[in-house]
Amino acid sequence: MAQTHDTSFDELFKAYPIPMWVYDLETLAFMAVNTAAIRHYGFSEAEFLALTIADLRPAAELPKLYANLKNAPRDTLEKSGTWRHRTKSGALIDVEISSHPLSFHGRACKFVLAHDVTDRVQAQRKIARLNRVYALLSGINSAIVRIRDRDALFKEACRLATMEGGFVTACIDMVEADGLHMHNDAHAGRVLPQHAPELDEHWIANRAVRERQVVACNDIESDAAMQPFHKHLHARGFRAAASFPLIVGARVIAVLTLVSGIPDVFDADELKVLNELAGDLSFALLFFDREEQLSYLAYYDAMTALPNRRLFQDRLTQLLHHGGTSMVAVVLINLDRFSQLNDTMGRHTGDALLVQIGERLGHGLPDGFNVARIGGDTFALTLDGLARGEEAGELLQRSVFGALDQPFQLDGQEVRISTRAGLALYPADGGDAETLFKHAEAALKNAKLSGERYLFYAPRMNAALAARMALEHALQTALEEGQFEMYYQPRVDLPSGRIVSAEALIRWNHPQLGVVGPVDFIALAEETGLIRPIGAWVIDAVCAQIERWRDGGSVLVPVAINLSAVQCVQTELLNIIASTMAAHGIGQELIEFELTETAVMNNPDEATRNLRALKALGVQLALDDFGTGYSSLAQLKRFPFDFVKIDRSFVSGVGSSADDGAIAAAIIAMAHSMGMKVVAEGVETQAQLDVMRTLQCDEIQGFLFSRPLPADQFDALVRSDKRL
Repeated sequence: MAQTHDTSFDELFKAYPIPMWVYDLETLAFMAVNTAAIRHYGFSEAEFLALTIADLRPAAELPKLYANLKNAPRDTLEKSGTWRHRTKSGALIDVEISSHPLSFHGRACKFVLAHDVTDRVQAQRKIARLNRVYALLSGINSAIVRIRDRDALFKEACRLATMEGGFVTACIDMVEADGLHMHNDAHAGRVLPQHAPELDEHWIANRAVRERQVVACNDIESDAAMQPFHKHLHARGFRAAASFPLIVGARVIAVLTLVSGIPDVFDADELKVLNELAGDLSFALLFFDREEQLSYLAYYDAMTALPNRRLFQDRLTQLLHHGGTSMVAVVLINLDRFSQLNDTMGRHTGDALLVQIGERLGHGLPDGFNVARIGGDTFALTLDGLARGEEAGELLQRSVFGALDQPFQLDGQEVRISTRAGLALYPADGGDAETLFKHAEAALKNAKLSGERYLFYAPRMNAALAARMALEHALQTALEEGQFEMYYQPRVDLPSGRIVSAEALIRWNHPQLGVVGPVDFIALAEETGLIRPIGAWVIDAVCAQIERWRDGGSVLVPVAINLSAVQCVQTELLNIIASTMAAHGIGQELIEFELTETAVMNNPDEATRNLRALKALGVQLALDDFGTGYSSLAQLKRFPFDFVKIDRSFVSGVGSSADDGAIAAAIIAMAHSMGMKVVAEGVETQAQLDVMRTLQCDEIQGFLFSRPLPADQFDALVRSDKRL
């Protein structure tokens, strides 16, 4: 476009569909504009020619404009990138500029082509924003996995929201129990101005709590509700904000508030990702709550609320450490024929008795009695400040037996119990908690074998084990003469109601005593080492039975075999299992193994190696009696279990106790989060079954469906396709 005009070029310039203009390099005034520019920017031609190019730019970009003009080449085509332009209506658009110097009416000018790329730039910005919040979501999920403290997690979440998410402010406020008040728990980024006391820091979070849903303000300056605070918020660069309630159960526990320096960022796509983030934080709160409950179980007995064995021994250690030279007695108390009471009156009655015993021991004894339930029907006491050993026996008879000999009220009946005790004295019988505990156990066993009400530990006790040796001999005879028999108790899948597995349970057909359950002889078998040949017999008997069922055309389900802690340290165990399965042609899918929590936690490192070796055989593994070994599921992530079996003591009260239900829910949720299925043991009532269904337990086992059965009766049960 020279000083002498070419008419056809002028027409092309005017008609070109992309905005174009010519401006003076000295005055920056527009010299010519085309029709597309007039239409796109909304100015008339006369209005355009009265403007300069600086009038199109936002004030904040003028320094950049002048610097660009100063450094721009004077004789070549230039692509100066993307700029923000303001139209006549005040709207900002993104424009990609290409320009070339020329002489126009004798003046140094530039010819400019301005391509509106607003849609493309906004799409790129949206993608960048979504990438940012996805990175934030990933970072917070990683923090949830590795951080086990609520306050630390909240602080890290706020830090990530400002560093990774690009928000100018992030805070998490805890909602108090009344649901009306909040207090700040974590914060990152810019803070509200100190000179704005009328601006509550919960200015948007309160609505999220009341409405129980996300509340977003995409343009604070245009929000009438925020009018009193515009000045303060604008000064801090707050342009948009959103609050997300963190809900656990039916209650809003906390609120996450995110503030952006850019308006209109909380669109539907971004809110979807941020809602997912809030959901993950809510799950973490639920996880922390349930982990706290499990942490309680690590030190206290859930049924009686007494300390458990771990806490008892910890306290005993502290007592010995700080007690100087004073005499201390460790007492273990066991109930006679407790299993018979369970069989006669039901498990719930036995549990009620244990609770009442715990109350009498925990509240009715003098100071100086440290009381615990250490498992099953066994309780422990420490007596300190003793002047002589005989004083422990006197206190035991007067305060303990005196309390426990009084009748108990169970199911409307008056029930009396008998108890026995074993005592070990510090420092005569041991200088540490573990030794004293072991010697008190030995004294208790001897009291039970001898029929005495209580016995003190003494080295000569080893000579008084004739009764135990007789039982050991009887066990050896039972093994040699084939007096053992396997029973099978079905495990039932809750969704389908069908039998999906069975637990193999050994019984001793004693010539004089009749059928004897494993509770009465397995412990002795473990102590004497007889558990090894008995365990090998069980593995062979189960595999042989599966072979018979298969050859007889029976419907086959996997059978679980219990392994004791003694068996697990056998170097030849894997060879015994593999060779026995091969000899009977039993596939790995038909055999499972169960190990108790105590067996696993006695030596976690060795247990890890043994379990991985077992897993390499291709069999399924179950953690039996969870909750009795004083560990938490968090400790068990290192082990390759497929199933967790909730101990019957947790299951028995779920139909009537909210606490038991919460504990069962926590165990199930945590196990599922680690990829393990859950089996509820000891389900005896419809109420317990209903709760397990609600909690999404995977399988159940218990008298409600079937007692343990001989092989032929179990086979008939499976063939009949009995279902829940």
